[in-house]
Amino acid sequence: TLYQRSMAIIRLREPVATQHSFRDGRTIEVVYRPMADGGWVATYEDISERSRAARRLKAQSDLFEAALANMSHGLLMLDGDLRITAVNGRFLAMYGLSPERVHVGASARALVAHSVEVGNYHGHAAEDVWPEVQARLSLAEPFQREDMLADGRAIAISYTPLPGGGWVTIHEDVTERRRARDEIERQNLRFTVAMANMVQGLCVFDGDMRLVVCNRRYADMFGLPPALIRPGTALLDILAHRVAHDHYSGDPEAYIDERLAVARGGKPMNVDLDLRDGRALAMSHRPLPDGGWVSTFEDITERKRFELALAEQNRRFDAALSNMSQGLCMLDADLCLTVCNARYVEMLALSPDLARPGTPLRAIVAHGVANGRHGGLTVDEVMAPRLDLFGRGDPAVLETAFADGRIIETAYRPMPGGGWVATYEDVTERRKAEARIAHMARHDALTELPNRLLLRERMEEALRIQAREGQAFAVLCLDLDQFKAVNDTLGHPVGDALLRQVADRLRAITRAGDTIARLGGDEFAIIQPVAHPHEAEALARRIVEAVGLPYAVEGNHVVVGTSIGIALAPGDGADPDTLFKNADLALYRAKPEGRGVARFFEPEMDAQIKRRRRLELDLRAAHDGQQFELWYQPQVDAATGVVGGFEALLRWRHGERGLVSPADFIPLAEEIGLIVPLGEWVIRRACADAALWPVDVRVAVNVSAAQFGSRSIEKVVLTALAATGLDPRRLELEITESVLLTDTEATLATLHRLRGIGVRISLDDFGTGYSSLSYLRRFPFDKIKIDRSFVRELERADSAAIVEAVVDLAAKLGMATTAEGVETAEQLALVRAKGCTEVQGYLFSPPRPGCEVPAILRALSAPMPAVA
Repeated sequence: TLYQRSMAIIRLREPVATQHSFRDGRTIEVVYRPMADGGWVATYEDISERSRAARRLKAQSDLFEAALANMSHGLLMLDGDLRITAVNGRFLAMYGLSPERVHVGASARALVAHSVEVGNYHGHAAEDVWPEVQARLSLAEPFQREDMLADGRAIAISYTPLPGGGWVTIHEDVTERRRARDEIERQNLRFTVAMANMVQGLCVFDGDMRLVVCNRRYADMFGLPPALIRPGTALLDILAHRVAHDHYSGDPEAYIDERLAVARGGKPMNVDLDLRDGRALAMSHRPLPDGGWVSTFEDITERKRFELALAEQNRRFDAALSNMSQGLCMLDADLCLTVCNARYVEMLALSPDLARPGTPLRAIVAHGVANGRHGGLTVDEVMAPRLDLFGRGDPAVLETAFADGRIIETAYRPMPGGGWVATYEDVTERRKAEARIAHMARHDALTELPNRLLLRERMEEALRIQAREGQAFAVLCLDLDQFKAVNDTLGHPVGDALLRQVADRLRAITRAGDTIARLGGDEFAIIQPVAHPHEAEALARRIVEAVGLPYAVEGNHVVVGTSIGIALAPGDGADPDTLFKNADLALYRAKPEGRGVARFFEPEMDAQIKRRRRLELDLRAAHDGQQFELWYQPQVDAATGVVGGFEALLRWRHGERGLVSPADFIPLAEEIGLIVPLGEWVIRRACADAALWPVDVRVAVNVSAAQFGSRSIEKVVLTALAATGLDPRRLELEITESVLLTDTEATLATLHRLRGIGVRISLDDFGTGYSSLSYLRRFPFDKIKIDRSFVRELERADSAAIVEAVVDLAAKLGMATTAEGVETAEQLALVRAKGCTEVQGYLFSPPRPGCEVPAILRALSAPMPAVA
């Protein structure tokens, strides 16, 4: 074919140039020229580089054309009349302009007006902007400027005048460039720092073998002084220094000739250098276009040591593979065995013939099937899941239960080029342990009953059955009455043993389809499928009866009871959380009614809890918003009628409810932990109010057990007295016997210190709580207050006897007595007759706001009438 082409050219008798491409990639251009005598002269030129350059040029040209058509800059061309001759999409998008308004033929003035309309010039009208633009376009020289648009973008504009008039303007959004400028400077700084601190040594030499630049690491590697790392230093001098310091053992001039030859050859070179001091350096040599080179030096001493260690490790790994606890085999692309270890052969009980390379996997499986390892499965049934995962080509794990009870986990991993590597691990014990852990995760460790997690799962399952089959069920929540007392008095081991016995009794009285769960502490729950609510009620009665029977626990006779709340699905809830919440609400309502009570959930319970929650939130807001007030009730000398003091009583003025009874909010404040800060506020406010009263009038403040438990009462009292200047003898703290029930020694010590500075201490509600005469012996109270319940029933002989006994006891101990709740003249006469030293009650004044104290003092200033 080549000959035929040449003959065709010769017959033309005209000069012809043609090109031939050779298989080795060369391109030869042949030029044929006829001679006068009829012959031909042909010249041959290797144009491979030119051809490649032409192709590159063509590619670059195509790229340039494509870039021009899709340029990222905005382009606008104007003629001499300042009308648009060209505009690209990027320009329109950059300024948010409409192609219907900005097009070829439109005027520059119209363009400016439209640009103002779309908000590019915030706060400027078109008539203000146009003169400035017109002034720019009146110039005759190229110029550049940046415009700042109203949205904060910066646009760089290059203006180039056209011959004969008109302009080419290039618009570039340089907002990010501006932002990036500082970042680039920071990056350059980081690069400079990195260059100076890079782990590799780096040096650059020019074509004359003189140093251009190097970093500190290069100098340190070869111990080069500052004089030898200056630009222009000859390589020969550096090598001579290295020879002198045993860093290089060859001929410096031969080394330079070698580097020069490499640089002129234009080929990179990588060489490992072993220095005399034992270090190994990896040198990477790259030639530069100017005849020089750049070299990097990396200390690979540790790497070489590591490679030696790795080789030793690989040797050991080979030994470990033969003795590993996992079985291992490799299969080729045809699923035939290529290699396996001894553990694999042992696990599958393979004969030497089946362990040879080339054995099909199917034959190995068939061996297991024949020996009954896979139960009654066939070879195809065993192979099916493996063939499926091999077909997907992804890593996978299969678990196989062998007939002998073993569980083998096989991890398959595809290998590059086809085939698989499989590891076999006996996970029998692990699965047993996991099963035990799974059981523990869903069961209570103490009682072996289901825990809250499993209870929820059973509730969800019961709800699904109910939705599908209409089977209703009940949720019973119960806890033990007096369980805390068992723990506190007999110890936690006894409490734990009691809980186990309770669990046994619950198991004994429930059906197989019921679920009993321990939720924690002394809380239990039961799920009971029911056809009628009375079944749940009957179960609750059985539970109360069974749990309430006496227990013999580690030599102790223990009796506890239980309270039960019941919710019915689906009426009381269609999800586990609602059902459990409503059963818990029913339990909450059952407990105040006494031991052995079971209550069904009623919607009103939820409303009550919500009201209580609303009251709690309001109470917290009231404390923050200063909605509390102190009211005062006078305490009058029983003999003279003189007001000796006032008892401070807390009141809450709610924004919507008005005055809220203390009976409603004081117990709640104690429950939510607000009683301590409230009590502190009462002490401070009472001291501040009393400081404005006559100096012979005291103020009495009730202090709760929680305030003593917080250990801050002494500091609060001292701070309040110091801040108000109130004489400590005018402050009286009223405590109940419950204050002395916990941490008695610490409480008594605090009371003694307070009394030591003059503060009076009175015992409130004596005879109604945990009264013990030992309290009166251990602490010398200033006063005992007789509860209003005794005063109200003074006509009864027993009440009168109690009042008389308390008064007589107080008198002998040197303590005053105050009778509370005196509302009639008859009651006043009786308590006077019994010897009470002070009275308090509505007969004299109900509690009144602090601002009315002066009026109360005036009203009670008259002498008290004598009692016949």
